Amino acid sequence: MTRAPPIVVTGIGVRSPLGSGVDAFWDAALAGVVATRPLARFDTERLSSDRGGEMAPSTLGDDRVPLAVQLAEQVAADAVADAALSPDAVAFERVGVCIGTVMGTRPAVERWLHSDPAAQTDPQMAAWADPALLSRAPARALGLGGPNCVVATGCAAGNSAFAWGAEALRSGRADAMVVGGADEISQAMLMMFDSFRLLAPDVVRPFDAAREGLLLGEGAAAFVLEREADARARGALVHGRVLGWANVADAFHVTSPHPEARGAIRAMRRALAHADVEASAVDHVSAHGTGTPANDAVEARAIRDVLGGATDAVPVTALKSLVGHAQGAASALEAAACLLTIRDGLVPPVGNYATRDPACDLDVVAGAARAVPVEIALSNAFGFGGNIECVVFGAA
Repeated sequence: MTRAPPIVVTGIGVRSPLGSGVDAFWDAALAGVVATRPLARFDTERLSSDRGGEMAPSTLGDDRVPLAVQLAEQVAADAVADAALSPDAVAFERVGVCIGTVMGTRPAVERWLHSDPAAQTDPQMAAWADPALLSRAPARALGLGGPNCVVATGCAAGNSAFAWGAEALRSGRADAMVVGGADEISQAMLMMFDSFRLLAPDVVRPFDAAREGLLLGEGAAAFVLEREADARARGALVHGRVLGWANVADAFHVTSPHPEARGAIRAMRRALAHADVEASAVDHVSAHGTGTPANDAVEARAIRDVLGGATDAVPVTALKSLVGHAQGAASALEAAACLLTIRDGLVPPVGNYATRDPACDLDVVAGAARAVPVEIALSNAFGFGGNIECVVFGAA
């Protein structure tokens, strides 16, 4: 059997509440900066929490264009530039785009529907209603003519885009793929989580005994994926490898995970098997870590089940403690953190962590970033409807 070609990451672009650009994002993450704050874009008077991981106003562009589309274009352009990808090196008609999202362009549609009647008849505003623009707009802006797709696997969508893009490369349908996730905070999504009584009143505390819920966030991250032989041949800088992935359906409940973590366990094991990596070789876990009581306990159970006796020696972090739950962008931002952790040997801390919970018996990185060599990182992403996608990243 012919071995599948290794897939590598040659470009990274990030926009987040922690900062715009890889360096700003990473410096703030390592410092444990908590970027959730009072929301300024919405009236939160009737909600149980007024906080979230909102992008700074200075980063916002044309308010007639959905923020998620703007972010997708920005991070895609940054990733392509970081990869030094040019038509001279790679035929752009064979470079594709896949972006994961939860809300797509819905937040812009919400604003449009609440606008004055004149704006509601503006055909340009109506044109932004199509969520496919999250992948089409970056492709059009950069002149990329390869496979094009938006994936909407709930909060696992960023990781799903990695899998979709890597499969496009392995099948020969593309010679490079721009993949990632982009989402903005939606007023409807805030109301939904509030109705579920899942919003934290102040901050997100993943795996902490005092955790009370999640906060929404927003942002985007994109990556250039290539077959390793192609990347090496053109002299590209390789940030890391995409070793394996797995998508499964928990199929237990619309919003709640199986109490025995069956779906999470199955996804992690299949991702490691796909990567041909033993559980004992995992050096770091980037947890889904929403900060809700049930989800964190179930994820901790799954991690311990999969890693077994090695669990106590594997540092675990949860980026949502710093930026909130960025929905379809969440696992894309977490993928950036995984690759940078592998590069620098530094695991960012879980913000707001103070009290150990016996139900979350993990080596949670708290207080400050931890220096530890990382060759293999496992990234978990769990979405509504039981969509679970895990990705295994490796050193270059």
